[in-house]
Amino acid sequence: MNRILNPAALILLSALQLYAGKINFVYPPEGSNIPTVQKTFVFGNIFPSTAAFTINGEKIAVHPNGGFIAYLPVNPGDFVFSGALEDGTTAQRMIKVRQPADTGASTATLKLDFTSYSADSEIMPGEYLKITAYGTPSRQAVCTLDGVFKDLPMEEVPGGSGKYYASYQLKASDPGPGGELSARFKSGLFARGASARSKGKIKILRRPFLVETSTDVVILRNAPDSGYMMFLPKGVKLVASGRYNGMRRITLSSDELGWAEDSKLQAVPGPRYPFGYGSETGAIHLKKTDFGSSASVTLYDRLPYTAEAMPWGLRVTLYYANQHTNTVVYDSADTLVKNVAFRQAPGGKVEIDFETGVDALWGYNISYPNGSNSLQVDLRSRPKVPLSGPRPLSGVTIVLDPGHSPYLKCENNGRPLLKDVQYSSLPASAHCSLDGAVGPMETFEVNINLAIAKKLKEKLLSLGAAVQMTRNGDENVELADRPKLARDLGGDLFISIHNNAIADGEDPFGQPRGFSVYYYHRQSLPLAEAIHRSYLKNIQLPDEGLRYGDYMVARMAWMPAVLVESAYLILPRQEEMLNTPAFQEQLAGAISEGVLDFFNNAGRTASAGKVQK
Repeated sequence: MNRILNPAALILLSALQLYAGKINFVYPPEGSNIPTVQKTFVFGNIFPSTAAFTINGEKIAVHPNGGFIAYLPVNPGDFVFSGALEDGTTAQRMIKVRQPADTGASTATLKLDFTSYSADSEIMPGEYLKITAYGTPSRQAVCTLDGVFKDLPMEEVPGGSGKYYASYQLKASDPGPGGELSARFKSGLFARGASARSKGKIKILRRPFLVETSTDVVILRNAPDSGYMMFLPKGVKLVASGRYNGMRRITLSSDELGWAEDSKLQAVPGPRYPFGYGSETGAIHLKKTDFGSSASVTLYDRLPYTAEAMPWGLRVTLYYANQHTNTVVYDSADTLVKNVAFRQAPGGKVEIDFETGVDALWGYNISYPNGSNSLQVDLRSRPKVPLSGPRPLSGVTIVLDPGHSPYLKCENNGRPLLKDVQYSSLPASAHCSLDGAVGPMETFEVNINLAIAKKLKEKLLSLGAAVQMTRNGDENVELADRPKLARDLGGDLFISIHNNAIADGEDPFGQPRGFSVYYYHRQSLPLAEAIHRSYLKNIQLPDEGLRYGDYMVARMAWMPAVLVESAYLILPRQEEMLNTPAFQEQLAGAISEGVLDFFNNAGRTASAGKVQK
């Protein structure tokens, strides 16, 4: 027989459900992998916010809105954060903490594994193979490379650690082309050994060879996992001299190396470049443009290049180049470029200086246009800004970049909208990652960035500026497309708006955390300084400083560009502030005030320079 509750009982039951305690772990995601650390942070929210709350027995401070962040000890392997409220409510969040590299060593069962050469590699004679492995401690290990050496002793350092090392300098006289790398423990007549084979093969390159970039925007890095060095278009010739873990080593000169993704390069026929003879430089032609000046440098092949803004203008460096320019043709209508100088530099490089005068260069762009081998160098002059009246920024186009996109990037290439997914309940098996940060109350950075950008847009419009956005809502705009989009939108300034987080294992309470402003190019520094000054004046959060940052959006060279980190979304108090329209208005006001200050200072500097002349 079904029992029907009376209305009073239903009201009481609803009240009990309404006020039942809740624990919501937001980060790290369930089942996520984090590095080998002794402590890491975990955050989320609870209800009611006044309840006593513990994680793994430690009392956790809770913000009045229910958000929390804690920094707690963890152990390698599967680890569980167990949360508990005083009413008996519990919840768990399981993560995987990476095991230290040598924990696989065991004296019970002999074991040996490589920790190097996990992918195919190519190495030149004269270089050292650096071979590492781990396994059972206190054994005699040897390694062999097919056709090159056999049973090379490996040293255990420190003794008893199970970490084994060997190095071998490849010689031109080594007979074989290389092949499989193997290792084993030496054993007695009746003893049992262990062995291992590397996942990748090792090939000996007898000489460098030519490759060329096979896609647009191929990134050349200083080291396989280091910062940006060049952004090269399709068809640029490079000298390849090695390969490691999917990265191709590029020899630029006798003392300069770079690294690029091997999948974005293809071998091309022809002799390797002796340094200084990839191509000769020919005539240089200048012409006036609407944006300033454009220079065409005659070449006979597409060469790699770097560019550096100087106080007096721009220096372009060409690699594998032989200086043979004997003509520079100026345009009498061009008022930006005052002089062009060039020289042969050591290591097969040619340096070309475009002298524009002190602080006259606003930005630049370098390309090989329309399939040509001639290098085009576009140089921008300072835009004309009235700086007076009710609309002082009239004539200026400012591109605002609300950082990140509102999509989850998943292994199956699906990108469901965040509003259709509860991030805190997303299983690790879904193999999805969030583009941007998330806060304890499950606030998404991507949405906060957009809200600030929209308020900033209104303030800049009221000052007379034209304002463009890299996204206006739920568009998915890839990171690499944002700088290009900014130029296509006709921007004179580029401001990328972000809010901060920290890496797994870092202590959220280890230092004061607040705002920071990043720049990359020399011409962007005054803009970064002006916005940073405005934040110091208007934003009551800790100052983390004006910073140089090697970020793709900050490397925008066509116009002054900055990246602004306004606050830390992962800190409950700052997340709450970021969610308030009043604080968003305050941040937008600080940035717009900084922009106006930048133009006022730039205008005074330019005027002072004219008076001195």
